[in-house]
Amino acid sequence: MFSKKLYWICTIVLFLGLLWMFLPHAAHGAITGVEEETEHYEHVIQGLIPTLLALVGMIWNEKQSKKKSK
Repeated sequence: MFSKKLYWICTIVLFLGLLWMFLPHAAHGAITGVEEETEHYEHVIQGLIPTLLALVGMIWNEKQSKKKSK
């Protein structure tokens, strides 16, 4: 059951997760508007979670399409 809509949603979430993960530390404060002192590792983990979820969704979607085509 390959869904183009699900695939595009996962692609956007993957892009945003990677963007948040690799964004320079100073830019995080400018985007969120919070001037707190946070560690860079917090932002890496915050970006890693949606990235992994998007990859799992994309892989699952591809496997479903291969089962359907058989």
